[in-house]
Amino acid sequence: MSKERKPGTVRDGRIPIYDNKGVLRGNVGPSATSVAVSRFLGRGGATLGKKDGRVAWIGPSAPIPRRPETKNHAAARGSVKAK
Repeated sequence: MSKERKPGTVRDGRIPIYDNKGVLRGNVGPSATSVAVSRFLGRGGATLGKKDGRVAWIGPSAPIPRRPETKNHAAARGSVKAK
């Protein structure tokens, strides 16, 4: 019979995933990559680190900035008139 776990804990052999605020978002196996972790966080950039003495995936601290929109893109959307 297996050990009882409390809700919100991750079993041995799994790696927990935390967002930038320290909230547990899920867990993955040891062979998971940052691409698999990005599905839980909604964006890429997670790194392996330590939290509470255990290896964990930790989400990026700042949102990834959007690329500035050019005049041609704005004209195609209709928000700015093209000359």
